[in-house]
Amino acid sequence: MKRTTKVAIGAAWTVAFAAAVAATRRLSESGATDVPLSARADAAEEGGIDGDAFLTHLAEAIRLPTVAFEERERNDPQEILAVHEYLRSTYPLVHERCTVETINDLSLLITWGGTDRDADPLLLMAHMDVVPIEPGTEDGWDFEPFAGTVANGFLWGRGTIDDKGPLIAIMEATEHLMRAGFEPERTVIISFGHDEEIGGAQGAGLVADTLIERDIRPWLVIDEGGGVMDEFPPLTDRSVALVKTAEKGFIDVKLTATGEGGHSSVPPSESTIGALAVAIQQLETHQMPARVRILEPMFAALAPHVDPKMRPILTNLKFTGPIVERMNAGSPIANAGIRTTTAVTIVSGGVKSNVLPQEAFAIVNFRILPGDTIQDVLDHVRKVVGPDITIEPHGEMRVEPSLVSSTESDAWNVLATSIEESFPEAIVTPWTLTAATDSRYFAAFSGDVYGFAPFTGSDGEFARIHGTGERVRTSDAGRAVSFFCRLMRNAC
Repeated sequence: MKRTTKVAIGAAWTVAFAAAVAATRRLSESGATDVPLSARADAAEEGGIDGDAFLTHLAEAIRLPTVAFEERERNDPQEILAVHEYLRSTYPLVHERCTVETINDLSLLITWGGTDRDADPLLLMAHMDVVPIEPGTEDGWDFEPFAGTVANGFLWGRGTIDDKGPLIAIMEATEHLMRAGFEPERTVIISFGHDEEIGGAQGAGLVADTLIERDIRPWLVIDEGGGVMDEFPPLTDRSVALVKTAEKGFIDVKLTATGEGGHSSVPPSESTIGALAVAIQQLETHQMPARVRILEPMFAALAPHVDPKMRPILTNLKFTGPIVERMNAGSPIANAGIRTTTAVTIVSGGVKSNVLPQEAFAIVNFRILPGDTIQDVLDHVRKVVGPDITIEPHGEMRVEPSLVSSTESDAWNVLATSIEESFPEAIVTPWTLTAATDSRYFAAFSGDVYGFAPFTGSDGEFARIHGTGERVRTSDAGRAVSFFCRLMRNAC
């Protein structure tokens, strides 16, 4: 390491430490202390919830293998239509009292009219499709992925959390409230897309267009993108309810190197593959800049519940940002939370071992942090790889990062209260989702847009989403349904 680099790092640590000491003094003088979660409102779970019914119905939904393949021609519409029929037969009151529409034949738009037609509606979202099982991983599942098996304290299967678990919980809650005689003042709209896992353009995208045409602007949107973590190391060993307040954008960029080609016995000083490799290496070592202060809302929520010695670092990012950036850099998950990420996913070049390829290309996937734009990404790539590599956007999916929803609005308070009533042990915490969801189609014309699934788990369990052994805890059954009941009662 160069001496100038050491001096710069030392200076950053000195400034950060001084700020931390000063902040600690202020906290001490103000008498700040840990905030016990027991001081919050007690759990207010909905009475009369049948958790076993939720598990039975979710298991039956898992047995409808609504796999969405990237090649749309491979997808059988009858699989989605089977879900329509299942919901119709399982939730008769919803279908009797609501307006149920199909959008583009396969996505569902369900409207439960409220008594106050001037109030902007609550929009609840989920999707019916699931990702495929990766070939070769089938033997890694403890139970068949589409069997909906209940065993060892879990309901196992593809889609249990992403996203049929929330879907069935929404339907169970709506049917329950209708049986209980609840009449919402605010209209409740339910949107179930059929192609979220392949972009959502023909499902939720068209549902959003329908609402725009009808001049319907949801006040509060709840989709997937969060959950209740058992603990949140290294900051706290307490349960944390992560709520998506923003999500990253998305673009694929194609890098192409071209050259003369020819016989491998007389190679040039740099081949097309070599030039491409240098460009890739440059992109991986010259990442887009970190934006640590995007963590401020999350850290503000967590700060009262962490070790007092850590609080000054979390609450003074203007000064301690370099420390936090280096702390996050060691973890791919943490690093993805503070910058636009660079991921080389496809490389191609050459057809024969003794032929120099005239062209080699790579696809680089960027997940764009709020504060950056697609144009920022393209400008960054051009600057880093230089003029000899051709760059261009690749594929159809190009999404700017979302706006950041408020953590001070009435909508946030309704959502946070509903989570606290259902999961009183959890610290409600905003965060930025590193992936993309169907809710992005509604952000431009709606109020606050959030993501939360009412299920608990360790980081390892949530990592099973899209992977092997996806499952949901059977102990969450009642609370999952209760959460959506509380949300509709509080919002409507």
